[in-house]
Amino acid sequence: MTSRHAIIAGLLFAALLPWLPAPQQLARATLDQSLDQAFAAFAIAKGLNATISVLQSSTVDLQVFQIAPGEALDPANDMIERFSWVMFAATGSLALQKLLLTISGSALIKALASGTCLLAAGLVALKTRVGQSAALKLAMAALFLRFAVLVVALASGLAGQAFLDAPRTATMQQLETTQTRLAAIADKQLSSRDEAQNWWERLKDSVGNLVGSPVDSVVDGFNAITDKVIDLTMIFITQTMLFPLGFLYLLYRLGGRLLGRDRVTTWLDRCRLPSGKGRTPEE
Repeated sequence: MTSRHAIIAGLLFAALLPWLPAPQQLARATLDQSLDQAFAAFAIAKGLNATISVLQSSTVDLQVFQIAPGEALDPANDMIERFSWVMFAATGSLALQKLLLTISGSALIKALASGTCLLAAGLVALKTRVGQSAALKLAMAALFLRFAVLVVALASGLAGQAFLDAPRTATMQQLETTQTRLAAIADKQLSSRDEAQNWWERLKDSVGNLVGSPVDSVVDGFNAITDKVIDLTMIFITQTMLFPLGFLYLLYRLGGRLLGRDRVTTWLDRCRLPSGKGRTPEE
């Protein structure tokens, strides 16, 4: 098989690829799974934020002044709020990728990719010197438009499963445990507010609810909580932003090398008929 035949066969095969349903379905399932993980992390963040806010609202009335022991959780609450912003952005990034995947899988984009591949194959088969380079570049550009988001979604999903799944699961479990402990203390705080006590008993109970309790362990171990929130933030930034942008850049660079002017010219020179006296009977 000559180089011209190989290029024609490759273009005909590429014309069929946009209509295959399996890659589109797999990429969509990968994005759906990532969205579920992002929603779960976002729910943990909002739950922690709500629970800490309840704890922060607890006060002790000493007739002359009030004590708010829950304000010790202000740094933790600020951290969780910022984490919820990051998770909202990560969710938006995944939703945008899903929208772009739907657009790239539309019938119009599929027809454009297949049509340009068939046009380029026809020009190469006819050994036409005019328009071959432009047709090949147009076909590759249309294929890039069709498969770029799909390939990026699949590559990001595979990279996430290989490097991020285990630490993400462990970190989310630890944050869920913290949320459960804080929720139990918040419920206890709410139930004890309605009990009539003198100021000394209320002060003693409120301080006792913080000292030697799960909330106290959270305050004392705030560095550990901060580490987990930061770790989860970096995991989702990497999965939903850095991985997609990195793979898209690599795909763009690869396409640039394949579609460079010198490379396309070399391919076409192998397919063209030599002119004049150099022509052989077989050609």
